[in-house]
Amino acid sequence: MRGDGVEEVLGRLPHTWTAGEAEQVKQRFRESRPAVPKHLVSRVWQYWLQQCPDEPLFGDTEDDLALVLHARAMGLRVPGGEIGADDGAVARCVRRARESADCGPLFPAPPPWGPKAALAPQVRAALASSLLRAWVAGDEQGPVEVLVVGQGISEIRQQVVQAALTTCLRVNGLSDPESGDFVGDHLGVGLIRVTAGLSGTQPSLDLPSVFRARSVTVADGSSSTARGALRDFVGLLRSLAHETSLVEVADIAYGELVAYAQGMRTLADRAAAETDRALLRSPREADGPGATDLVSLQPYLRTTRGHGATVGLEFSPDLFTTDAYLGVEQAHQRVLSQRLTMDARLRLDQLEAEIKQLTADLEAFDGATPEERRALWPATVLLVERFDEPTGRTIRLTEPEERETEQYYQVNVPQLITMREKWARRMGELVEQLETAVHRPNAPARQVAAGRFLDAALRDVAPDESAATERAFLAWRKDVAPLLWFEWRCALRAQGVAPSDVFTPHTVLISRYLPPAGEDPALLFVHPYTLVDTARSAVLADAGRAVVVVRDATDHAEPAPSDAAGPTAQTLWDELARLADKPHAEEEFGRRFIEALRAQPYGVARRMVQALQPAEPGSAEADEIETALRAAERHTSISEGMDRALLAMRTEAFLTARECLDDTRGEPRWQARAWLLRAIVECRAARLEAREIPGLLGHQMPGLPDTALRALDEAGTADAEFTLAWLEALPEAGLDKGIRRLFQGLPRARASCKGDPLNKVSAEREYAVWLFRRAVENARLARQLDEAGEELAEHQEAVDAALAKLGRALEEILVGPYVGGSRGAAEELFEVLSGQEPPRYGRVAGR
Repeated sequence: MRGDGVEEVLGRLPHTWTAGEAEQVKQRFRESRPAVPKHLVSRVWQYWLQQCPDEPLFGDTEDDLALVLHARAMGLRVPGGEIGADDGAVARCVRRARESADCGPLFPAPPPWGPKAALAPQVRAALASSLLRAWVAGDEQGPVEVLVVGQGISEIRQQVVQAALTTCLRVNGLSDPESGDFVGDHLGVGLIRVTAGLSGTQPSLDLPSVFRARSVTVADGSSSTARGALRDFVGLLRSLAHETSLVEVADIAYGELVAYAQGMRTLADRAAAETDRALLRSPREADGPGATDLVSLQPYLRTTRGHGATVGLEFSPDLFTTDAYLGVEQAHQRVLSQRLTMDARLRLDQLEAEIKQLTADLEAFDGATPEERRALWPATVLLVERFDEPTGRTIRLTEPEERETEQYYQVNVPQLITMREKWARRMGELVEQLETAVHRPNAPARQVAAGRFLDAALRDVAPDESAATERAFLAWRKDVAPLLWFEWRCALRAQGVAPSDVFTPHTVLISRYLPPAGEDPALLFVHPYTLVDTARSAVLADAGRAVVVVRDATDHAEPAPSDAAGPTAQTLWDELARLADKPHAEEEFGRRFIEALRAQPYGVARRMVQALQPAEPGSAEADEIETALRAAERHTSISEGMDRALLAMRTEAFLTARECLDDTRGEPRWQARAWLLRAIVECRAARLEAREIPGLLGHQMPGLPDTALRALDEAGTADAEFTLAWLEALPEAGLDKGIRRLFQGLPRARASCKGDPLNKVSAEREYAVWLFRRAVENARLARQLDEAGEELAEHQEAVDAALAKLGRALEEILVGPYVGGSRGAAEELFEVLSGQEPPRYGRVAGR
């Protein structure tokens, strides 16, 4: 134990120190490196600036430089060090901190990663890979550990990272506090490791997405154990592998993983014992039929005695108490836990209030006598809202639904109470587990965040998160990374380890950070780990190098030369074309095609696209396509215009509904139906109740808007027989059935496209052009909605603000001229955002 004398000196202002006391404090600084606490750095830094800024403080340039780096990393004010009037020792040391190679990045530049690397058989596990590869280690009870390697493309990476964060919170929300304080999961850039090793017996449930999440939802099939949580994560990976081929999943036995790790330790121990020999474990194929090559994350084991079993350093946890890091953590947690917890709490309160109200109503009805029921309750009940089970939200109905009071209290109310109680239990468990993962003394959420950002800072990469998080991280990394790089170099130099043997393209830094709890101080340990592929990696254990060295193809990756030797892309493509004409050559063609892609990925891919893509049409053909499109628009005008007008009317976009109907052109018998729908639109625009419209229109009673009467006149002129029959039946049928009848028999797109003999346009060509135009417009609308969604803020956003940002995209999808399959999803999104159901009248099959 260190004596209290130095602590007593540190409690006084530096200008009161004697020369002997200053030497004691400086010696404490030397002994504490690299885990120098902030209060010690602050006092020594003050002493240097106040007492001797023109002279080296330690007389040792390494310690002087270390003090400057520690001061900057701890958030203390450090001079700029510009050359000028102030050219003392402090200023010179500050300049050296900017210029010294010892303070520069430890890792080599990231290997170039293009299609050649993605298709290369020489490497499977690469941090920079554009493909994600996952190894699932399991036993007879299910998955135990999942290792995901690669950065992947942005869309896939977002899904995998958010699912991994979700799984990590679930597992650590279930963990037994007595089983250990350190969190074993790692969510870094290019590498994710999630384990169920901290599992407990408490029930668990699915957490929602932590990126771009707008509400808390819980799946019906939620798992109840940490193994189940990990199984859900594996299920997502398998789904992405099946749907995209941008993710690969391999299953390995957990026992084999443990045995391999033990074999690595045995190899390191042998090298330490046999100092005159170097032991090499070369890449090997899987042993036996059905065996799988392992890829695992292994620590850098020492091959010498006296420094511990693995390479590692202790740093001061005060690095995570600076204002710069707190900004990073707050931005990260704002996206991760705070928003989710608050939303869950609010919805739990709402559900409990609704349960209380429904239960009180049911008890009052059950306790009443038949006479009291007749006197106090009406004969029927109007239902004005429904409980949406998939999202757990209450949606207000546009048209009330009538129920007999007896049936309502015997059937509906008990069901509503049961559904809300189930959701209240889920929300309660959700809030509890979120708060457990965030506020438990060992703070699992903070541990995972600290490990993520410290690893990224050391590797000189930036996590793919929100813009606010990235800005805060880059500012923090600028001050902290030089210290981390410098201290690692100094430590490895003292231990006789070459930095290039430890910091490679397949190395990550795993942190063990424990926040302070009560009287227990905070701790921070950092250990380098390496990816080891039994079929691709060579492992060298040599006492002369002091550490196990792992090498694979990523250590030697270089940009592909533009004038690569070998066959050209055209030659390879011609060979593939000849092979494709041969019978029964499918298997050989697949193998040769992959080989051609590996050799000339850009050229072969370009020729493949050219072969699959039709040639640009000439001017004459372009005119024919335009003629076919105009014919298709003319023939589908009535059906498309009425579809859009009906949907616009449901969302009370009456101007849009009028425009849709004004643009319709077709045969008089179909045009009459468009005019009748126009009459209904005018009635709804005049704020007439839906139940009143059938009688007013059918009997043409006073109170109808003039525009509706004109629409009836136009309909009668176009098709008097149908108009008269429709108006006579309308009061009895009601508005919903009346609208449905307008659409009955209406030619849809396929039947409407009859071609144009005068312009030599066949019906098939007209329909094909129409389908192609719809496909292009649907893709544009989907992209437009995605871009609008990116404008939403990171925090929980008000519904009106969200609708304002999404409104234009939603409007085009709902009532645009080329609506398609995304319309149903857009309607559901509108319901959830607004909490209100659009009118249901006029809904028919397929619409």
